[in-house]
Amino acid sequence: MPSKSERFTDKTNKLHRLISILRKLDIRNRCTPRSLAEAYGTTERTIYRDIDDLNSAGFGIRFDREANIYTFADPDFTLRDLNLSEDELTVLLIGRQVAQNLGSPFDRIYQSLMKKVRKDTGRKTQEAVKKSNGTQRFWIGLDPMEEFESIEHQYNILNQAMDEKHTAEIVYKAMSSQKEEKRTIAPYGLIFSKGMWYAVAYCSLRKGIRSFALDCIKDAVLTDEFYEIPSEFDLKEYLKPGWQIISSGKPVEVMLRFNKDIARWIKRRKWHPTQKIEDQKDGSIIFKVTVSDTSEIKWWSYNWAPNCEILSPPELRKEVTEDIKKLAKIYEKS
Repeated sequence: MPSKSERFTDKTNKLHRLISILRKLDIRNRCTPRSLAEAYGTTERTIYRDIDDLNSAGFGIRFDREANIYTFADPDFTLRDLNLSEDELTVLLIGRQVAQNLGSPFDRIYQSLMKKVRKDTGRKTQEAVKKSNGTQRFWIGLDPMEEFESIEHQYNILNQAMDEKHTAEIVYKAMSSQKEEKRTIAPYGLIFSKGMWYAVAYCSLRKGIRSFALDCIKDAVLTDEFYEIPSEFDLKEYLKPGWQIISSGKPVEVMLRFNKDIARWIKRRKWHPTQKIEDQKDGSIIFKVTVSDTSEIKWWSYNWAPNCEILSPPELRKEVTEDIKKLAKIYEKS
């Protein structure tokens, strides 16, 4: 298996190759699959993948079968003297904080992107970027990822697993049980939520799709076992039934009452795709939502205590009652 430094070198070489291909297309060089493969000392199959990656990134490259060459789909497209609109520049600047919060590697990628913007765009955009460099004009409410380096190995292995369609063997220490278990997983996607990275993957031990916190993965290696992500799987759709990350389990309707002092705060935003709100005569509201796991919504409801009451299901109400009794005992000691 290639070392981390070898994989980094491969990705760097690929990045340079992609940029070079774009420049060749930009100056309208005659670019055939064979000529590109020979120019970069690689195979035509690799060039096909490179073109697919560039298309996925939004560059719009088509293959002219009659001429046997690659061209930009838009004949007027150019990388030279590119100027961003105010809205495009705004989104780019918002991306600064998002990249910083995701972790240090993403911040480095963003800085690299900004260098290209400063170098390859027109004077108007360059001046706008220069003016905004030291100014924090936007704030995105994302919890930052602290010490990304501690999970960088896990992140890289799972990304590589998805790229190469090979399962990964992990040692997982769940936060609840603190028990270490070896598992073989087939990663379907990565999620960033509340300052933490998670993998959604099929777990051979549990015989189903589960979420794994990357900081709980103590070791990870690729296997030789091949897998395919099911064509019907959609990460966004998978997450819908859950309150946040946990989406496994049977759907259950949760009903909460928020008193009149807090009702307006709950009504002002959409908390979940399935939510329904019923106004009550006393100013309170009944909040109904269907989720596949009740633990996360239980923890969320505690943020609104004592203005929130869980009405159903009965087992969740009982669980909360026990939590309150334990909390009361703790405060009785003081």
